[in-house]
Amino acid sequence: MEDRKLNEKESLELITQMIRNTRWNLDAGSGNMFLLWMWGFWGIPVVGYLLSYIFMRKKDKPVSLYIDKVLNEMWQFMGIVCLAVALMAAYFHAFEVILPLCAILLSLGSIFTGVLIRYTRFSGLSSMGVLLGLRMLFEVWDKSSFLQILPEFVLVVILAMIIPGHILNYKAKKENKNKSK
Repeated sequence: MEDRKLNEKESLELITQMIRNTRWNLDAGSGNMFLLWMWGFWGIPVVGYLLSYIFMRKKDKPVSLYIDKVLNEMWQFMGIVCLAVALMAAYFHAFEVILPLCAILLSLGSIFTGVLIRYTRFSGLSSMGVLLGLRMLFEVWDKSSFLQILPEFVLVVILAMIIPGHILNYKAKKENKNKSK
């Protein structure tokens, strides 16, 4: 390009052309990544329910106690409420509340599980998840961005789901080892 000064009309025309080119580039398939992530987010419950069904079907079914039925019903309810939160947030275009509300619901489900199985460490970690979920909710209320609360949501999942899941697996493995002796 030449090193000459552009007049006002030429400058505006150049800026308009650059914006038009950028829009065309986005329209020509670059927006697919946004759509992929959106559909990926909505696909999480589908994949989760499908895998839960497959794993539970293959598992040997021991005698089901009342507490097992209560836990199963409670987690099904929490899943339905999380799905309802996501659908209502999508309907009202309030996507920013999905992660905080689901973080609170998952943490509450883990707390109830810890209380029912009488394992206090389980409930303690999940209580931190509720507090983080509330903090996230007030952050989005204060117009913080989704990217600012995403790491906090990941931390809630680790505290309320992953660590307690590993604790339960370890405890069950240890008890099964003691039973076989």
